[in-house]
Amino acid sequence: MTAVNHLTDRNAFLLRGDGFAYALAVTPDGDLRHLHWGGPLEPDDVTGLLADDPREFGSNTWSSPRAHTEELVAHGGRRLDESALKVEFADGVRALDLAYRSHTISADQLTVRLADRHYPFAAELHYRVRGGALERWTMLVNDGDAPVVLDRAYSATWGLPWQPRWEATWLAGMYATETQVTRRPLGAGRLVLESRRGIPGHAAQPWLALDAGAGDEAGAVWSVAVAWSGSWRLAAELAHDGRLHVTAGVNDFDLRHPLAPGTSWTTPVTVGVYASAGHDDLTDRWHAYERRFVVPRPDVVRPVLYNGWEATFFDVRPESQLELARRAAGLGAELFVIDDGWFAGRKDESAGVGDWTPDPTAFPDGLQPLADEVHALGMRFGVWVEPEAVSPDSDLFRAHPDWIYQWPTRPRTLARQTHMLALSRPDVRTHLVEALNALLSSAPIDALKWDLNRPLTEASDGVGNGSVWLGHVEGFYEVLDRVRARHPDVWIESCASGGGRADLGVMARTEWVWPSDNTDALERLTIQHGYTYAHSPHTMMAWVTDSPTYLTKREIPLRFRFHSAMTGLLGIGGNLADWPQSALAEAAEYVAQYKQVRATVQYGVMRRLSGAPDDVTALSYRSPSGHQVAVFAFAPSVRHLRRTVQLRLRGLDPAAVYVDGATGTRYSGALLMHHGLRVGLVGDYASELVVLDRA
Repeated sequence: MTAVNHLTDRNAFLLRGDGFAYALAVTPDGDLRHLHWGGPLEPDDVTGLLADDPREFGSNTWSSPRAHTEELVAHGGRRLDESALKVEFADGVRALDLAYRSHTISADQLTVRLADRHYPFAAELHYRVRGGALERWTMLVNDGDAPVVLDRAYSATWGLPWQPRWEATWLAGMYATETQVTRRPLGAGRLVLESRRGIPGHAAQPWLALDAGAGDEAGAVWSVAVAWSGSWRLAAELAHDGRLHVTAGVNDFDLRHPLAPGTSWTTPVTVGVYASAGHDDLTDRWHAYERRFVVPRPDVVRPVLYNGWEATFFDVRPESQLELARRAAGLGAELFVIDDGWFAGRKDESAGVGDWTPDPTAFPDGLQPLADEVHALGMRFGVWVEPEAVSPDSDLFRAHPDWIYQWPTRPRTLARQTHMLALSRPDVRTHLVEALNALLSSAPIDALKWDLNRPLTEASDGVGNGSVWLGHVEGFYEVLDRVRARHPDVWIESCASGGGRADLGVMARTEWVWPSDNTDALERLTIQHGYTYAHSPHTMMAWVTDSPTYLTKREIPLRFRFHSAMTGLLGIGGNLADWPQSALAEAAEYVAQYKQVRATVQYGVMRRLSGAPDDVTALSYRSPSGHQVAVFAFAPSVRHLRRTVQLRLRGLDPAAVYVDGATGTRYSGALLMHHGLRVGLVGDYASELVVLDRA
């Protein structure tokens, strides 16, 4: 099957991937018309799409043309629906009139060039088939000799087919309560999800799914994500007659990005995934896309991590860190990370950020002695950094007070007692690359936890080359890319006060994400449930910390804490120096058990198991080969004399036989799917892991 087909006799294009098709065509007037996004089609079907022209229906009060019929909705004329592109020309005109000019096809990519009928301005629409996903972005080109201002520059307009009703699913939340699955019926009007913080933020993931009442195993679902680590916007506009379109890309809040003569700007990638078989199918497709096309080091199992933040907070000393490292190694940890507090001047939040050299009192010989000790224990060594921020009390700020975002006539805004470095400036980017290179070259450092604990404010860098809302993210990507190029063996974790930056853009440059600062094992279940709706478990770090946790003060048994963290990337963050030997021995058993199933958890097929009582959370993972199944079940409190739950598994081979390695009990796949697996849950904070091996 050819990914991109140009149907020359109809001047149409048909893009086909795993389980989907996407079609567009050039009209006789030179407009670019959207035809189809959904299930697979054949080239001959495009004739029927062209004959079914919804543009002829409407009234004088409607937007014209209707947004769902246009491939890119550009502001101008009687376009009253949500538009994707708005510019201002030097003569004050703020309207576009785009027409088809040319196209190119290369393997799995299509580029269609549209140009304004009057001004020397072009929009190149890019399409790329990626397995079961379609990537779309736009390059905006100023071919004239006068500047153009981009007031709105979304990446794409996504037209959806008519449905009798629509429901939206997104991942909402706040700090320490990220990625809560939210589902609502759509009414006529606009649903807007966005961030104006300069980072994706905690309030919502840049991801949206839409369907007409699909379930886990049936029903068509359309979804769109923005691969951008800054301010973003997704708007779904539903007309009263059921016509729906989605615009996606960078947020136009405070944008006004100048495009100088002879220059261009390329929007971030947006990704569309269509699933024909319900939300299970949708999750599978997003996981497959991330694993195959996004995250570095695909198919490499992620290590068991220990991080000392909740054990020592800012009191980072080599003696205590080494004691934690010895105990972590004894549990089976494979990566040891020292968190905030290791660098010069860092006794609390008030100072030191920006000076990435070890504290001379605690580490007079640098980090190498500790790193060597950690390596001798059989673990890799990592450190926490916050490169985009700077403390007012730091050598860097004293030397370069102009390197932050600030308005000359307005107060500077502090957040976590830091300013934000202006990564939109080339000199700041160069400094950060050199500073991180010096750090990584000073000791055998294998990993970085890259954090950011503030939003972007005072959006001026003192240089004025363009919108800093765009420039900062592009600078962030450049620094990450250059550091990774110099140190290709270093693994990087993305963190922003927890889950404030967990998007496809940063995932393309990091090995995993820290989804939340909330390490409460019970609350993590809902956070992780939502996170894995759109993202692969192999990108989701989860810690086992002390009880009670420092944020919620809830006491939870060690077994429940480990089982909760084992549903993603297992990390340990408790103060192991205070753990009794019995707890350390129990923890070592859980770590060993996790290593037996981690490839299945990280890269297998995940299923959210419905049908359990409301107070039970259950999920399963089937290994890529199908030979192992790991089933997790959790209940904060077992009531009504219930001792067991019956979990109906999904996605097994009905003719296969599966064996419980702990009990030797044998089940057919048909029995597990149609009758269920009986799992014992007794008492408060009950949890269970059942591992089934295909006979």
